[in-house]
Amino acid sequence: MRRALAFVLAATICGCAGNLCLRQGMIAVGALPGAAPAELLAFFAAAAANPWIWLGIALEIAYSLLWLAVLSWSEISWAVPMNALEYALAAAAAYALLGEPVGPLRLAGIALICGGVALLSGSWVQAGTAADVSLTHRI
Repeated sequence: MRRALAFVLAATICGCAGNLCLRQGMIAVGALPGAAPAELLAFFAAAAANPWIWLGIALEIAYSLLWLAVLSWSEISWAVPMNALEYALAAAAAYALLGEPVGPLRLAGIALICGGVALLSGSWVQAGTAADVSLTHRI
């Protein structure tokens, strides 16, 4: 469980950092002005030229690779909710680094998520055990 939890935390940090970089890049690029082909082309060309976007993509790839390891070790019903820690981390980082507001309703939602993750963390079952029934056996 420690190994899976360490990888969940590493993946969560990479995912959060990736999203923050993507957001920073999109702040620099600006909002998509419309859906005309020329506007879309110019928008995506500007995004592709932004180094924050490329750093965000690299961090999202790292997240995906770490996530593959997590899914190889744990049940998805444990892993995916544990990954919800990214919501809390992203909100805190967006507040601290991007100056985004985090009001009382968001804080309450984040507290509920963290409480759920705390409850869930004690329900670990390793993938590949008798409790792990593969989809091929169900079909």
